[in-house]
Amino acid sequence: MDIGRYIARRLLLAIFVLLGVLVVTFILSHSYGDPIYAWLGKNAALHPNLVKLYEDKYHLNDPVYIQFYYYIVGLAQGNLGVSPSRGFEPVSQVIEQTLPFTLQIAFFAIVMTLVMGIALGIAASFYYKRPVDYGVRAFYLAGYASPSFFVALILLIVLVYYLHLLPSGEAVGVGIFPPHVITGIPMLDALIQGDWTYLGSALQHIILPSLALALTTFGVVTRILRSSVLDVMQSNYIRTARAKGVNERTVFLRHGLRNAMIPVITVSSLIVTFILTGTVFVEYIFAYPGMGQYVVQALLGQDFPGILACTLIYALLIVLTNLAADILYVVVDPQIRLG
Repeated sequence: MDIGRYIARRLLLAIFVLLGVLVVTFILSHSYGDPIYAWLGKNAALHPNLVKLYEDKYHLNDPVYIQFYYYIVGLAQGNLGVSPSRGFEPVSQVIEQTLPFTLQIAFFAIVMTLVMGIALGIAASFYYKRPVDYGVRAFYLAGYASPSFFVALILLIVLVYYLHLLPSGEAVGVGIFPPHVITGIPMLDALIQGDWTYLGSALQHIILPSLALALTTFGVVTRILRSSVLDVMQSNYIRTARAKGVNERTVFLRHGLRNAMIPVITVSSLIVTFILTGTVFVEYIFAYPGMGQYVVQALLGQDFPGILACTLIYALLIVLTNLAADILYVVVDPQIRLG
């Protein structure tokens, strides 16, 4: 299969997935009862002028398919409605403020996941059926079986309240002003501008939420890599290298590990999905001002515009991640292009 056609098929599939999410979110907003209460919250009756504006703008007195058309038109124009839980601030502005913080957590959580997962996967496979292997397996199973909010609470109790090693919450220390907006991602902007005070404080504050997510996901990488390495080490070319007298460590690192890394790419999109969905709990526990904390706030306030917008953003991020993983897998494994 040609790589161009492969990517085109994946893009087409991604569009259908996002369209399905749009339909589901629209149906959910209308299954709540009167759509105006779903979009403006339980206190909609206190804002008659805003109710009238929404009824006219989104044609809420017209048939559902017409309402869906204007819903799509609004989304295409970047109009996600207003957020009752944030003082009727436009949802697009709330997403613009919170999404960069969630991306920061996700980035560092992915880095920690890969570092821990690959390192422990190598150790477990190299010391197969020895104490190191058993210890690694127990560690990753404990992390994988624990929900992210439970791990976050344990880290909070141990590293903050007992050891006093890290700050308990927020994105940055009190009294530290954010850098000027360049990319929209505060830590990256601070790095570009050389604002080391903000960057240092932000790094301290991001360790706990990112680590809480990484501890619940790294086990996927460790387990896959360990199994893959053990399978590869039984291959004929590995036996040939050993028969030629190549050092066992060289055989493992140069021949076995390189080919065993391919399945890790396969599960990368799954890992990102776990991390993105886990931010909802972790950000709330650590009071981190990301989109996950906004989701909880919107749920508690019956803020349907905020809930639906965040659902769409999460779906878009997951679809893009899956698409990137598919493309990377094609590049790494040429057999897919031939099949």
